[in-house]
Amino acid sequence: MISLRQVRKFLLTISLVVLISVATTFTAKTVGAATSSTLSNQPHVQIAWGFGKAKAVAKDIEGKTQEAIGNVTGDPKDQVMGKAKQVESQVRNAAENAKDSMGLQGRTKAVTKNVEGKVQEAIGNITGNAKDQAMGKAKQVESQVLNAAEDVKAKGRDLLK
Repeated sequence: MISLRQVRKFLLTISLVVLISVATTFTAKTVGAATSSTLSNQPHVQIAWGFGKAKAVAKDIEGKTQEAIGNVTGDPKDQVMGKAKQVESQVRNAAENAKDSMGLQGRTKAVTKNVEGKVQEAIGNITGNAKDQAMGKAKQVESQVLNAAEDVKAKGRDLLK
């Protein structure tokens, strides 16, 4: 039986998620608009940065919400899926930070794709969903292809020096 305390905690969590979502949406739009007007020679890079961070925050909120729902309902599957989405959010944030600090967009994309694949495959293993398992493995293969392409680019740059 669900207690009044659990219901109150759930409603508070949902309220906070909605508040954070709205704040994040407006912040991401403001950052994207401000950076595109100040850096007119590369607006697409800055806008992509804003959307990448926004995706990470949205995934974190989605994960926290799903975990909270799992906690309230007592469903371990929702709890695990929520935690997995939060981990994916942390990975996306780390990838965005790495991209910003090093300018290694191709490598960052490859690493992000690899981690996404591992997370999706793990979720498929937990839930028994063969489609998620296959999609996760496919993303990991795509990551290997992206890394190989980056290796070729690096060799080309080295030859031109």
